[in-house]
Amino acid sequence: MKGLAGYLGLGLAVLGAADVQSIAISSTAAPDYVRALGADGKPLPESYVFYEGNFIGGGTVDPYQKRVKYSDITLMLAQNLAKQNYFPTKDLASANLIIMVHWGTTLTYEDAEKQFAAEEINAALAAYNRSVDAGEFADPGALNSALSRQEGVAGSAEENLNRNAALLGYRRALDRERNKIMPSQEELTMSLELAEDRYFVVLMAYDYQYLRKEKAKRLRWVTRLSVRSPGNNFLDAIHTLTVAGGEVFGQQFDGLKRVKVPVRGGEVKLHDLKFLGEETKPVPEPAGK
Repeated sequence: MKGLAGYLGLGLAVLGAADVQSIAISSTAAPDYVRALGADGKPLPESYVFYEGNFIGGGTVDPYQKRVKYSDITLMLAQNLAKQNYFPTKDLASANLIIMVHWGTTLTYEDAEKQFAAEEINAALAAYNRSVDAGEFADPGALNSALSRQEGVAGSAEENLNRNAALLGYRRALDRERNKIMPSQEELTMSLELAEDRYFVVLMAYDYQYLRKEKAKRLRWVTRLSVRSPGNNFLDAIHTLTVAGGEVFGQQFDGLKRVKVPVRGGEVKLHDLKFLGEETKPVPEPAGK
Protein backbone atom coordinates (compact mmCIF):
# COMPACT_ATOMS: atom_id res chain seq x y z
CA MET A 1 0.00 0.00 0.00
CA LYS A 2 1.16 3.51 -0.77
CA GLY A 3 3.12 5.05 2.09
CA LEU A 4 3.38 1.91 4.22
CA ALA A 5 6.88 0.90 3.16
CA GLY A 6 8.34 4.33 3.85
CA TYR A 7 6.61 4.97 7.17
CA LEU A 8 9.18 5.03 9.97
CA GLY A 9 7.20 6.39 12.89
CA LEU A 10 6.75 9.74 14.59
CA GLY A 11 8.34 12.76 13.02
CA LEU A 12 8.36 11.49 9.42
CA ALA A 13 7.91 14.29 6.91
CA VAL A 14 4.73 14.26 4.85
CA LEU A 15 5.41 13.76 1.16
CA GLY A 16 2.96 15.18 -1.33
CA ALA A 17 -0.15 17.29 -0.91
CA ALA A 18 -2.90 15.83 1.22
CA ASP A 19 -5.89 16.90 3.26
CA VAL A 20 -5.12 16.89 6.98
CA GLN A 21 -7.80 15.21 9.07
CA SER A 22 -8.22 14.45 12.75
CA ILE A 23 -8.15 10.77 13.68
CA ALA A 24 -9.76 9.86 16.99
CA ILE A 25 -7.99 7.08 18.88
CA SER A 26 -9.09 5.10 21.91
CA SER A 27 -6.58 2.51 23.09
CA THR A 28 -7.19 0.51 26.26
CA ALA A 29 -5.77 -2.65 27.80
CA ALA A 30 -6.75 -4.89 30.68
CA PRO A 31 -4.98 -3.95 33.96
CA ASP A 32 -3.22 -7.35 34.06
CA TYR A 33 -2.12 -7.25 30.43
CA VAL A 34 1.59 -6.50 30.81
CA ARG A 35 3.95 -7.53 28.03
CA ALA A 36 7.44 -8.69 28.93
CA LEU A 37 10.28 -6.72 27.31
CA GLY A 38 13.21 -8.15 25.40
CA ALA A 39 16.86 -7.11 25.61
CA ASP A 40 16.16 -4.41 23.02
CA GLY A 41 13.50 -2.86 25.26
CA LYS A 42 10.68 -3.84 22.92
CA PRO A 43 7.73 -6.08 23.87
CA LEU A 44 8.33 -9.76 23.22
CA PRO A 45 6.53 -11.03 20.10
CA GLU A 46 3.00 -12.35 20.41
CA SER A 47 1.18 -14.34 17.74
CA TYR A 48 -2.41 -13.88 16.67
CA VAL A 49 -5.13 -14.91 14.28
CA PHE A 50 -7.78 -12.57 12.89
CA TYR A 51 -11.50 -13.13 13.38
CA GLU A 52 -14.01 -11.32 11.21
CA GLY A 53 -16.32 -9.17 13.30
CA ASN A 54 -19.13 -6.79 12.36
CA PHE A 55 -19.25 -4.71 9.21
CA ILE A 56 -21.46 -1.60 9.27
CA GLY A 57 -22.18 -0.17 5.85
CA GLY A 58 -23.41 3.21 7.01
CA GLY A 59 -26.52 4.99 5.84
CA THR A 60 -25.23 6.44 2.56
CA VAL A 61 -24.05 4.80 -0.65
CA ASP A 62 -20.25 4.59 -0.66
CA PRO A 63 -18.81 2.99 -3.83
CA TYR A 64 -15.27 3.05 -2.43
CA GLN A 65 -16.31 1.08 0.63
CA LYS A 66 -17.73 -1.72 -1.49
CA ARG A 67 -14.41 -2.19 -3.24
CA VAL A 68 -12.46 -2.80 -0.04
CA LYS A 69 -12.49 -6.41 1.15
CA TYR A 70 -11.97 -7.70 4.65
CA SER A 71 -8.72 -9.31 3.47
CA ASP A 72 -7.47 -5.88 2.30
CA ILE A 73 -8.08 -4.45 5.76
CA THR A 74 -6.38 -7.34 7.59
CA LEU A 75 -3.35 -7.05 5.29
CA MET A 76 -2.95 -3.38 6.24
CA LEU A 77 -3.54 -4.20 9.89
CA ALA A 78 -0.95 -7.00 9.89
CA GLN A 79 1.71 -4.64 8.52
CA ASN A 80 1.06 -2.20 11.33
CA LEU A 81 0.49 -4.68 14.16
CA ALA A 82 4.05 -5.81 13.49
CA LYS A 83 5.25 -2.42 14.75
CA GLN A 84 4.15 -3.54 18.22
CA ASN A 85 5.62 -7.04 17.72
CA TYR A 86 2.30 -8.74 16.98
CA PHE A 87 2.66 -11.32 14.21
CA PRO A 88 0.11 -13.53 12.44
CA THR A 89 0.39 -17.30 12.70
CA LYS A 90 -1.01 -20.21 10.75
CA ASP A 91 -0.66 -22.45 13.79
CA LEU A 92 -4.00 -21.68 15.38
CA ALA A 93 -3.41 -23.92 18.40
CA SER A 94 -0.39 -21.89 19.52
CA ALA A 95 -1.76 -18.39 18.92
CA ASN A 96 -1.52 -15.98 21.84
CA LEU A 97 -4.38 -13.78 20.71
CA ILE A 98 -7.47 -13.85 18.57
CA ILE A 99 -8.11 -10.36 17.20
CA MET A 100 -11.68 -9.54 16.24
CA VAL A 101 -11.92 -6.81 13.61
CA HIS A 102 -14.97 -4.56 13.24
CA TRP A 103 -15.03 -1.92 10.51
CA GLY A 104 -17.21 0.27 8.35
CA THR A 105 -19.06 3.57 8.65
CA THR A 106 -21.10 4.79 11.61
CA LEU A 107 -24.83 5.22 11.25
CA THR A 108 -26.16 8.75 11.60
CA TYR A 109 -29.69 9.65 12.54
CA GLU A 110 -31.68 11.26 9.75
CA ASP A 111 -35.21 12.49 10.50
CA ALA A 112 -37.20 12.45 7.27
CA GLU A 113 -39.98 14.48 8.93
CA LYS A 114 -37.78 17.09 10.60
CA GLN A 115 -39.16 19.97 8.52
CA PHE A 116 -42.73 18.75 8.98
CA ALA A 117 -42.25 18.53 12.77
CA ALA A 118 -40.96 22.10 12.92
CA GLU A 119 -43.87 23.37 10.82
CA GLU A 120 -46.34 21.46 13.02
CA ILE A 121 -44.95 23.09 16.18
CA ASN A 122 -45.02 26.55 14.61
CA ALA A 123 -48.61 26.11 13.43
CA ALA A 124 -49.78 24.80 16.82
CA LEU A 125 -48.00 27.62 18.63
CA ALA A 126 -49.51 30.25 16.31
CA ALA A 127 -53.02 28.85 16.85
CA TYR A 128 -52.50 28.79 20.62
CA ASN A 129 -51.29 32.41 20.64
CA ARG A 130 -54.23 33.57 18.51
CA SER A 131 -56.67 32.09 21.02
CA VAL A 132 -54.86 33.78 23.90
CA ASP A 133 -54.84 37.15 22.10
CA ALA A 134 -58.54 36.86 21.32
CA GLY A 135 -59.37 36.13 24.95
CA GLU A 136 -60.65 32.68 24.03
CA PHE A 137 -59.96 29.35 25.68
CA ALA A 138 -56.50 28.30 24.47
CA ASP A 139 -56.29 24.52 24.22
CA PRO A 140 -52.60 23.48 24.49
CA GLY A 141 -53.34 19.91 23.37
CA ALA A 142 -52.13 20.27 19.78
CA LEU A 143 -49.01 22.15 20.87
CA ASN A 144 -48.15 19.58 23.54
CA SER A 145 -48.59 16.74 21.05
CA ALA A 146 -46.29 18.43 18.54
CA LEU A 147 -43.68 19.07 21.22
CA SER A 148 -43.87 15.46 22.43
CA ARG A 149 -43.23 14.18 18.93
CA GLN A 150 -40.27 16.53 18.63
CA GLU A 151 -38.87 15.24 21.93
CA GLY A 152 -39.15 11.70 20.58
CA VAL A 153 -37.10 12.68 17.55
CA ALA A 154 -34.47 14.30 19.77
CA GLY A 155 -34.38 11.18 21.93
CA SER A 156 -33.75 8.96 18.90
CA ALA A 157 -30.91 11.20 17.74
CA GLU A 158 -29.36 11.15 21.22
CA GLU A 159 -29.64 7.37 21.41
CA ASN A 160 -27.85 7.01 18.08
CA LEU A 161 -25.13 9.42 19.19
CA ASN A 162 -24.56 7.39 22.36
CA ARG A 163 -24.26 4.18 20.35
CA ASN A 164 -21.60 5.77 18.17
CA ALA A 165 -19.82 7.08 21.27
CA ALA A 166 -19.55 3.53 22.67
CA LEU A 167 -18.47 2.09 19.32
CA LEU A 168 -15.72 4.66 18.71
CA GLY A 169 -14.43 4.99 22.29
CA TYR A 170 -15.87 8.45 23.04
CA ARG A 171 -18.22 7.39 25.84
CA ARG A 172 -16.23 8.21 28.99
CA ALA A 173 -14.80 11.48 27.64
CA LEU A 174 -18.25 12.56 26.46
CA ASP A 175 -19.94 11.66 29.75
CA ARG A 176 -17.32 13.62 31.68
CA GLU A 177 -17.93 16.73 29.57
CA ARG A 178 -21.70 16.35 29.88
CA ASN A 179 -21.41 16.33 33.67
CA LYS A 180 -19.89 19.81 33.71
CA ILE A 181 -22.11 22.72 34.71
CA MET A 182 -21.64 24.55 31.42
CA PRO A 183 -21.41 22.99 27.96
CA SER A 184 -17.79 22.83 26.81
CA GLN A 185 -16.16 23.15 23.41
CA GLU A 186 -14.94 19.56 23.72
CA GLU A 187 -18.49 18.31 24.24
CA LEU A 188 -19.65 20.23 21.18
CA THR A 189 -16.74 18.90 19.11
CA MET A 190 -17.38 15.30 20.11
CA SER A 191 -21.13 15.61 19.54
CA LEU A 192 -20.59 17.02 16.06
CA GLU A 193 -18.14 14.24 15.22
CA LEU A 194 -20.48 11.53 16.46
CA ALA A 195 -23.42 13.01 14.53
CA GLU A 196 -21.63 12.72 11.19
CA ASP A 197 -20.58 9.69 9.16
CA ARG A 198 -17.21 8.33 10.32
CA TYR A 199 -15.06 5.54 8.94
CA PHE A 200 -13.81 3.27 11.71
CA VAL A 201 -11.77 0.20 12.55
CA VAL A 202 -12.06 -1.51 15.93
CA LEU A 203 -9.68 -4.24 17.07
CA MET A 204 -10.57 -6.37 20.09
CA ALA A 205 -7.84 -8.79 21.19
CA TYR A 206 -8.80 -11.82 23.27
CA ASP A 207 -6.58 -14.35 25.05
CA TYR A 208 -6.84 -17.34 22.72
CA GLN A 209 -5.20 -19.87 25.05
CA TYR A 210 -7.61 -18.90 27.82
CA LEU A 211 -10.49 -19.28 25.38
CA ARG A 212 -9.34 -22.79 24.47
CA LYS A 213 -8.94 -23.94 28.06
CA GLU A 214 -11.75 -22.14 29.86
CA LYS A 215 -14.25 -21.77 26.99
CA ALA A 216 -14.68 -18.13 27.99
CA LYS A 217 -13.55 -14.83 26.50
CA ARG A 218 -10.93 -12.72 28.26
CA LEU A 219 -10.39 -9.34 26.64
CA ARG A 220 -6.77 -8.19 26.57
CA TRP A 221 -6.86 -4.90 24.68
CA VAL A 222 -9.07 -2.77 22.45
CA THR A 223 -8.09 -0.13 19.90
CA ARG A 224 -10.71 2.07 18.26
CA LEU A 225 -9.80 4.33 15.34
CA SER A 226 -12.07 6.66 13.37
CA VAL A 227 -12.05 9.59 10.96
CA ARG A 228 -14.84 11.58 9.31
CA SER A 229 -15.98 10.09 6.01
CA PRO A 230 -17.40 13.09 4.07
CA GLY A 231 -14.88 14.05 1.41
CA ASN A 232 -12.58 11.09 2.12
CA ASN A 233 -11.78 7.92 0.21
CA PHE A 234 -12.58 4.78 2.21
CA LEU A 235 -9.43 2.90 1.17
CA ASP A 236 -7.12 5.84 1.93
CA ALA A 237 -8.92 6.46 5.22
CA ILE A 238 -8.63 2.83 6.36
CA HIS A 239 -4.97 2.81 5.35
CA THR A 240 -4.34 5.91 7.44
CA LEU A 241 -6.28 4.52 10.41
CA THR A 242 -4.24 1.31 10.42
CA VAL A 243 -0.97 3.23 10.23
CA ALA A 244 -2.02 5.40 13.16
CA GLY A 245 -3.01 2.26 15.03
CA GLY A 246 0.49 0.90 14.58
CA GLU A 247 1.64 3.32 17.26
CA VAL A 248 -0.87 2.23 19.91
CA PHE A 249 -2.00 -1.37 19.37
CA GLY A 250 -1.94 -3.26 22.67
CA GLN A 251 -1.26 -0.18 24.75
CA GLN A 252 -3.20 1.61 27.49
CA PHE A 253 -3.72 5.32 26.98
CA ASP A 254 -5.91 7.29 29.33
CA GLY A 255 -8.38 9.34 27.39
CA LEU A 256 -9.56 9.81 23.86
CA LYS A 257 -6.77 11.14 21.68
CA ARG A 258 -6.65 12.87 18.32
CA VAL A 259 -3.80 12.98 15.83
CA LYS A 260 -3.61 15.16 12.75
CA VAL A 261 -2.76 13.18 9.65
CA PRO A 262 -3.16 13.48 5.88
CA VAL A 263 -5.85 11.12 4.65
CA ARG A 264 -5.48 11.41 0.90
CA GLY A 265 -2.27 9.92 -0.40
CA GLY A 266 1.21 10.77 0.82
CA GLU A 267 2.78 9.33 3.93
CA VAL A 268 1.54 9.66 7.47
CA LYS A 269 2.89 11.94 10.17
CA LEU A 270 1.53 11.55 13.68
CA HIS A 271 1.64 14.83 15.57
CA ASP A 272 1.42 15.26 19.34
CA LEU A 273 -1.46 13.45 20.98
CA LYS A 274 -4.22 15.59 22.44
CA PHE A 275 -5.68 14.30 25.71
CA LEU A 276 -9.46 14.56 26.04
CA GLY A 277 -10.00 12.71 29.32
CA GLU A 278 -9.58 9.44 31.14
CA GLU A 279 -10.49 6.07 29.67
CA THR A 280 -9.32 3.55 32.22
CA LYS A 281 -11.43 0.55 31.27
CA PRO A 282 -12.07 -1.14 27.92
CA VAL A 283 -15.36 -0.08 26.37
CA PRO A 284 -17.78 -3.02 25.81
CA GLU A 285 -17.63 -4.51 22.35
CA PRO A 286 -20.18 -3.42 19.71
CA ALA A 287 -23.72 -4.76 19.89
CA GLY A 288 -24.17 -8.15 18.30
CA LYS A 289 -20.82 -9.56 19.45
